[in-house]
Amino acid sequence: MTDLETRLREVSLAEPPLGFDPDEVADRAARRGRRRSAVTVLAVLGALLFLVPAKQPVSPAAGPVPPSLAEQSRIRVALGEAVARALPGVHDLTLGRASADSIGPERMSVTAEFVDAQGRPGNFQLTVRGARAGSQVVPIERLCTSAGPESHCVRLPQPGGAVLVLSELVYKDENGVPVRDGVNGFLYRPDGSTVIVTGGLGYPLTEEQLTRVITDPAFVLP
Repeated sequence: MTDLETRLREVSLAEPPLGFDPDEVADRAARRGRRRSAVTVLAVLGALLFLVPAKQPVSPAAGPVPPSLAEQSRIRVALGEAVARALPGVHDLTLGRASADSIGPERMSVTAEFVDAQGRPGNFQLTVRGARAGSQVVPIERLCTSAGPESHCVRLPQPGGAVLVLSELVYKDENGVPVRDGVNGFLYRPDGSTVIVTGGLGYPLTEEQLTRVITDPAFVLP
């Protein structure tokens, strides 16, 4: 080995300056990686919150309510017209004030007093119930189950699937002659709504007259 080679091996060459601190660069890279991970996690959570629908408050179902004054007035007027058609020549027709209350929701009643063409006074009450008030009415299965000599009860199918029940008491007068007293009508519609006509004092409606009144299509509640 020559002296030149020996000198070259003994020379210690200094590394050129890098211009930055490698440890600081590594720290910055680590911090940047942590920030990117945090941003990614927040973005994913935000997307999930956007996709999951928020629970909407559930409002309680509205229950049956009494008929409005407008509905009561409409049915009251319709009753007067129905009586005039069913009893030609009727006069002195007086309609009572329609009644409805929160105890019997979807229900209203009104009375009618009249004098027929022969001068006989009579009266009856009309009650209209909506479909959700059907539980307030005697089930049709319990009507006309024991018709006999002291009662008269018939079921009459109506167009559209309704059933009309006509019921009245039968008694004998002092001469033994059968007398029918106070025909009552019960109209059961397929949707559960009902119309009831109950006789009062004085001249009672005949079955034909009652049928014409009770089946009037105006007697419905929304």
